[in-house]
Amino acid sequence: MPQLDLDGGALHYTLAGSGPAIVLVHGGLCSRHDWRGQIDDLSRDHTVLAPDLRGHGRSGGAVADCTIERFAADLNALVDALGLAPALLVGHSMASRVVAQAAWQRPGNARGVVLLDGSRGHGGLSASPDPAAPSPPPASLDQVLSETIGPYADAATRDRIMATMSASGPELAAALVDTMRDWDRARADTVFDGLPVPLLAIQSTYHDRATPRRSLTRENETTPYLDFLRSVRPDLATAVLPATGHFSMIERRDRVTALIREFDKTIRENEPWRESA
Repeated sequence: MPQLDLDGGALHYTLAGSGPAIVLVHGGLCSRHDWRGQIDDLSRDHTVLAPDLRGHGRSGGAVADCTIERFAADLNALVDALGLAPALLVGHSMASRVVAQAAWQRPGNARGVVLLDGSRGHGGLSASPDPAAPSPPPASLDQVLSETIGPYADAATRDRIMATMSASGPELAAALVDTMRDWDRARADTVFDGLPVPLLAIQSTYHDRATPRRSLTRENETTPYLDFLRSVRPDLATAVLPATGHFSMIERRDRVTALIREFDKTIRENEPWRESA
């Protein structure tokens, strides 16, 4: 398996296909294997990169280095090393922050950004309207993971995701909660407002620090998170996948793949100069 050696660890990744580049970034406590369906399909006419983030899957790295900013820097280092710019950056869950930060850090590396069931738990319009609202009572890790997966995944999908996420350990889980909170408070407004590339949000669930995760029920439904994105990005493209859990790239593989492909096609048709920049 190919890898890129960076400070503090080796990043392992899957690279497949040829053509315009699409980078698929997994969520917290997960791995590149969440994207198997998209890799197989999109690599027919694209170069597809799917890394294991630092500290995840087969990639090395200390827990202390597992921050949104460091993940984004690693992602840009991979894009640079493999000569993939400008790529469409697709991030699931926590990685919606990572791909946004990466595109903001290095605009030339991205031709567009896709946020797959992203969230914002702290600060801004997408958080609970009452800043003094109490957080929900503590839950066990199994309860948290089960709520994250949602009610629609089949047994095999649920078991695979639970096994991957449970294997990461509580230290990494706590570090990721902290870095998402810190990024939401300090970076989200600036980054999303300053992204110079087209943005698509594919949303299937909603939660914030006071709201347990719930699946959306209507294609025209909105959420405080989507309202926040629209407030800073009036050009935001959106797609809501009702009756779908958090891992929509697995549960609704064909639909998510088609949305990514269509969005990329639209960008390249409207901005062909970016391909040769």
